Amino acid sequence: MSDPVGNAQTTPVSSHGGAATTHTATPQSKAAQEKKRRERSQVVIHSYPKYLYTWPLILMAALFPLLGGDKHEVVKGWIFLGTLVLVLMAIGFDLNRNLTISWVITIIAGVFCALWLDSKHVYLFSDIGHYLANRTPIVSPDWQYLFAMFGGGLYFIMFLDARINQRWRIGRNEIEHFAMLSKDDSLGRGAKRIITSYPDFLELLLCGAGTIQIYSAQGGVLLRSIPNVPLLFFRSDAISRILEATEVSPTGDEETDVQENSANEELGDGHGG
Repeated sequence: MSDPVGNAQTTPVSSHGGAATTHTATPQSKAAQEKKRRERSQVVIHSYPKYLYTWPLILMAALFPLLGGDKHEVVKGWIFLGTLVLVLMAIGFDLNRNLTISWVITIIAGVFCALWLDSKHVYLFSDIGHYLANRTPIVSPDWQYLFAMFGGGLYFIMFLDARINQRWRIGRNEIEHFAMLSKDDSLGRGAKRIITSYPDFLELLLCGAGTIQIYSAQGGVLLRSIPNVPLLFFRSDAISRILEATEVSPTGDEETDVQENSANEELGDGHGG
């Protein structure tokens, strides 16, 4: 039936007999898709100092006074002391896989040695255990509040500084380092080798942290090292997907390295050829 005004009206009909529905992408949806695409094509990480691993101490110092109860003060003191030893070991030692296995074997052997000595009526380790059991490492709530306040303030400053000055963006074409009020740095992806490693078991245990090392195409020169990256254990797959998304020919990169080395040698001679 024609339209009274004289303008033909057409309604798209689907193959199933119903009216077809057409969807037009709005600018908002396009912007959201573009943002999601950029997020998939890059990973932003931050490198922190060793103070990063003190968070369990600050958290315990803030929570323990809220728990109350004088009966458990000794237990909380021992927990705080054990955590302090763990944090100091994470900061002061690099326990790689082999060293961690050696420490575990040594501790197990020490336990069996202590039990064997007890069976021989040599009570050296038993006396040490009784001495420690009779200690009362009680930490006052006021001390814990002050520790949490000052330690937490320093932790916030450290966190803010790392977010501003130790920001790294790993993309498909380059690796960039951003620092406020300083010179930004970037490396072309090229055929460089990027290795994700976990040099310290305790750092991995406390923060899931590891180190990203960037080598030259031949693998003999360390170009950049990004240490103490938290949650790297959970983000390594995303980094691998980005690095594998674009294939790069190593030939051009090696030729560029050779040309740059030749230019550096000429500048070093001071004659320019």
